[in-house]
Parts: sequence; C-alpha cells; structure tokens
Amino acid sequence: MRREFFFPVLLLGCTAALAQPATIQDKNKEIARSFFEEVLGQDHLERYAESHCKDFVAHGENHDANLEEDIAAAKEERHAMPDMKIRVNQILAERDLVAVYWTAKGTNAQPGMGIPATGKKISVDGMTLFRFKAGKICEEWSVWDMLSVMRQAGIVSSAQ
Repeated sequence: MRREFFFPVLLLGCTAALAQPATIQDKNKEIARSFFEEVLGQDHLERYAESHCKDFVAHGENHDANLEEDIAAAKEERHAMPDMKIRVNQILAERDLVAVYWTAKGTNAQPGMGIPATGKKISVDGMTLFRFKAGKICEEWSVWDMLSVMRQAGIVSSAQ
C-alpha cells in the first residue's frame, strides 16, 4: 500500500517542480516575437501600440523616432512590400533586453522606403534590440543591410 501511494506522490512532486512559471524574460520574448510575426509580419499594424510604451523611442542613425513615426515607417514598409512576411530566426533575453534576429521577405510592388516599385523579390536579415519596461517595448535599436535591399531591387548594381 505504501508503494502504491508513494510513486504517484513522487511523480506529482516532480511534475510540479518542472512546471516553472514563465519569467519576465520569457514574457518579453513572447511580446517581441508576437510583434514581429503577427503585427508586422501579418499586417496587423492596428495592434502596433498594444506592445509599446506611449513614450517609445526607436533609436536611429540620424534620428530618434517616436511611436507615431515608427508606426508610419512600418506602414511605408508594408506599402512597399504588401506581401511582406517576417520570420523570427532567434530570440534572446537578459534583464530588460530582448534581442531578435529576423528575416523579412516580400515583393517590392509599390514605391516606398526611398525605393521605386521594381516588382522584385526582396529578402533581408536584421537584428533588433528592444528594452522593456512593465511588459511593454520602450526602446528599440535595429540594423539591417539596406544596400542589400537596394541591390535586390535592382537600384544599385552588385560589385564585380
């Protein structure tokens, strides 16, 4: 009788020990993944602000953008590549930071982002670092190879 009671209790105890609650980093990673794959990648830009702080800042090379400017840039990207899909390749989190390595693919069907419509397929990898505060994205740093985009679009020739 003891053995019949002991093993189920042991199994239940082990299962409870393995079921850890999600950490803040896990929650932040899920918000970042959802933002890339669903909001940007599936054209749900109306949900953009749900994941961002009101005082959000996207740090750029020459200009820091606020939330409204960042949403406008996302709309321009979507206009230029209406079939754009984004895949998260890797995602890491530490403290209040989440790093995302992503790939965006689409057809340059309309003018946008300083590029005329060419009808060419574009694929670009990028990296984004988000800083979170209270479960929302409050800062962003992103890099991607715009020269590669321009080459794929046929705007700039490849070096020989």
